[in-house]
Amino acid sequence: MNVSVGFVPEKGFFEATVDGEHAGQLELVRQGDVIVYTHTEVDPAFGGRGVGGALVRAALDAARAEGATVRPRCSFVKDWIDRHPTYADLVENA
Repeated sequence: MNVSVGFVPEKGFFEATVDGEHAGQLELVRQGDVIVYTHTEVDPAFGGRGVGGALVRAALDAARAEGATVRPRCSFVKDWIDRHPTYADLVENA
């Protein structure tokens, strides 16, 4: 299974696709130079296959590339960062 993730600016989310099919999304809002991750959703057909992790990693890598700070309001994103401490420096007031 090949997961592709891209940012869809007009919809304000990162989208994951598998073989061209929508598999999930990570929604966000910008507050100045802080990116707030509000919700992650994975289609049940793709659950437990790494789609959510791919979404979070892509979103955090993009935030790091632009020098942004993040605020994980979504519990999935927060838990993922807790399990991957190399991303903890991105979190607001980390």
